[in-house]
Amino acid sequence: MSIIFREYSKVVWQKKWYFLLCIIGLSSATILDFYVPVLYQNIANGLAADYSPATHTMMLHNLFLIAVFYAGVWLSWRVLEIGIIPVDGGGVSLLEKRCFDVLKKQQYIFFENSFSGSLIKQANRFSRSFEIIMDWCLFQLFQNILAISIAFILFYQQQPEFGLYFLAWVVIYLIWNIGFSWWKLRFDEVVAKADSKVSGVYSDAISNIFIVKSFVLEDIEQQRIDQASDNVYQRKKIAWVLMFISFAVQGLMIFAIELLLMYLMIGKWKTGNFQVGEFVLFQSILLMLIQRLWEFGRNLRNFFTALADAMEMSEVFKNTNLEVDTPQAKAQKISLGKISFKSINFAYLGHKPLFEDFSLHIKAGEKVALVGQSGSGKSSLTRLLFRFIDAQSGSIQFDDIDSQDFTLASLRQQISLIPQQPELFHRSVRDNITMGADVPDAQLHAIAAKAQSLEFIQQLPQQFETQVGERGVKLSGGEKQRIAIARAFLEDAPIVVLDEATSALDSLTEQQVQVAIFELLKNKTALVIAHRLSTILRMDRIIVLEQGRIIEQGTHQQLLKREGRYFQMWQHQQGEFLDDLS
Repeated sequence: MSIIFREYSKVVWQKKWYFLLCIIGLSSATILDFYVPVLYQNIANGLAADYSPATHTMMLHNLFLIAVFYAGVWLSWRVLEIGIIPVDGGGVSLLEKRCFDVLKKQQYIFFENSFSGSLIKQANRFSRSFEIIMDWCLFQLFQNILAISIAFILFYQQQPEFGLYFLAWVVIYLIWNIGFSWWKLRFDEVVAKADSKVSGVYSDAISNIFIVKSFVLEDIEQQRIDQASDNVYQRKKIAWVLMFISFAVQGLMIFAIELLLMYLMIGKWKTGNFQVGEFVLFQSILLMLIQRLWEFGRNLRNFFTALADAMEMSEVFKNTNLEVDTPQAKAQKISLGKISFKSINFAYLGHKPLFEDFSLHIKAGEKVALVGQSGSGKSSLTRLLFRFIDAQSGSIQFDDIDSQDFTLASLRQQISLIPQQPELFHRSVRDNITMGADVPDAQLHAIAAKAQSLEFIQQLPQQFETQVGERGVKLSGGEKQRIAIARAFLEDAPIVVLDEATSALDSLTEQQVQVAIFELLKNKTALVIAHRLSTILRMDRIIVLEQGRIIEQGTHQQLLKREGRYFQMWQHQQGEFLDDLS
């Protein structure tokens, strides 16, 4: 919870002058609003007395003051409105930016272990909860403290005994409300977590809708959604029952103070120590306060619900295992493209070591293929290369410079990745190639031609301005691959990593992509994870991995002559694929 208040306090401090404007406007409106019953008291006493010019003048004077006070209240609320938009709206905007800043610093493995839909909802709740909590602090907490203080002063001035009874009741009322709501917070947290689970299940099903429909999984996925939703409902029922219990107790307490003060008023009237004007004053203020305190109790639920909603994202803020540059890191340049893995030791959390004293040296401009069974470490090597994960010991060097001495941005900008399933933004073809860079049309067309993608792009409805859909669903696998290759051409990095970039393509499409790939790899260092023989045969060296160890390496012909593991894989070939089976 401390993280929530820390982050929200930073926002308030950034908006401090607008916040001060809110405090001034709210204070002025509340003070004037609560002083109006004093003027009504004077008018009521005048009405209870016999007519006289002096009484008549007094009543008109008080009526004029009431008009002035109401004008002041109206102006005060306008001042408040000037401040509240930058505080609430501007604050939510700042927190939305802050949440994305925190999320983008998380390690890649964090996103592998999280539902994207759940993270989005958590971030949205964290920022939106600020508006609810800020409004509660201003309009419920601050305004009610001020209103109670003014009411107590007025009550005490008129009837000290009434003031003390009222103050004691307010203390009991607030202790009950805050204490009960604080105790109930644990149930609100459970509801928030269950609700996020629903979002995660929704996101998982919708993002894989092709699989859901092609495997006729609609009923199964519906059951998963139903179970998650029912789980939320069961937990909400408990939270709502507790909320209604709180409302019931508040109602009894409000009835009690109203009846008690009325009883005391009648007693004072009986002894001749109570005027009609005092009754008007007490009742007016009491009605105003009861309404405010009832709203306070009701909105306290919203306050604690907002706290519970914000808590999930605050757990992400606590995460210290972030992608950060080392103290000595700076923007280094890779001129040649030489890569060295030196005595790497690495294990995923909770798993046995994958690499133990692993070393591999790739010369500048060398094209190296990695082959091996699933789990042999091929993809993990590329993750280490990008520093999506870091080895527990050992080093990775680029042109004899330790990867830890590069800033993450400068390192990744000099390595191009073409994955098996390229991820595209739900934006235009142009945006997916340029990735935000300002690229002239002539250069863009030339790059697309090199990537063998210009022809199909020109056949799209809006050509380079065509929207590709979420994750590029409007494009075929080969088209997405060529968009990814076009990105790499534009990036022009000295090192290129291909992670099974053609294994999911048909032979005709593969030929087009292969032409683009080998054009891209000219004069570059390449690390290729591939099963297609047409790719592997053209590599300078083939590395055979098994359980994180290099068991063979050499050219295609050299490895066949050895009749080892690679030879066995060759014997099990199917079509143009290397079989990973033993």
